Amino acid sequence: MKVTFYGVRGSIPTSSEKTIKYGGHTACLYVEADNKILVFDAGTGIRKLGNHLFDDPRDIHLFFSHYHWDHIQGFPFFKPAYQCGRTIYLLSSYLPEKNAKAVLDQMVDPHFPIPGDQIQAKVRLMPMDDDNNIKLGKAEITTCALNHSGGGTAYRVTTSEGSFAYVTDNELYPPGEVNTTWEQWVTFLQGVDVLIHDAMYLDEELSRIHGWGHSLVSQVLQLAKEAKVANLVLFHHDPDRSDEQLDDILVDSRRWMSKEYADCKVTLAKEGDVYRISESGVELN
Repeated sequence: MKVTFYGVRGSIPTSSEKTIKYGGHTACLYVEADNKILVFDAGTGIRKLGNHLFDDPRDIHLFFSHYHWDHIQGFPFFKPAYQCGRTIYLLSSYLPEKNAKAVLDQMVDPHFPIPGDQIQAKVRLMPMDDDNNIKLGKAEITTCALNHSGGGTAYRVTTSEGSFAYVTDNELYPPGEVNTTWEQWVTFLQGVDVLIHDAMYLDEELSRIHGWGHSLVSQVLQLAKEAKVANLVLFHHDPDRSDEQLDDILVDSRRWMSKEYADCKVTLAKEGDVYRISESGVELN
């Protein structure tokens, strides 16, 4: 299984000399599992991914964490959507099925010149089973409800080669209604080979962002420890966070983890990074 990062920022894309190292595109992951194409979220990073997939005839399974702008805004620029004979499946759970139309409804005058109902690819909704899970080939995808405004979905993908989980826009300790408790997250993520988790804010920023639907770096580190995660990838970086600041977060996070749970390797999500998951372990290219 191969996981490639095409977008790692939260909220809004950013471009400056201070964000070159980690990248400025919003959320998008490309996963190859059991010869299937899985894409997680359609932030601005999906435009470049579309160029990569243009000559690949396989069906595309596009999983959404939720439908906020930074997770759908790249879809109108996704070239495979304009290919005749192409099939793109839209998947999500813990959200009303009608909300999936938001991906196409954003393509409307005066915001975009090509209406969503005029794209040439076949866009289909593929439902999950009664437990909000799905199987694609031999890849098993299980889900969990996010703690985020409006709801959303976390995903865990398991194959014979290993497992990874994608948990973005998730507040581990929300001030209001809790969709998934800390204990449930620990169970859902137990022993996963690669955990990609929203880690947008720092402890000192909590007072102004509590309830916004995002997690603190310190909380995510503790979660990875308790869930016995092999590799933790901190994700959904604040658009105002510079490369230098992210470097500092990585140093501090690795220092903490080395003392608390040395079996877990910590990295920061970076555009272009590829994680290869196999029976022999996880390799970062």
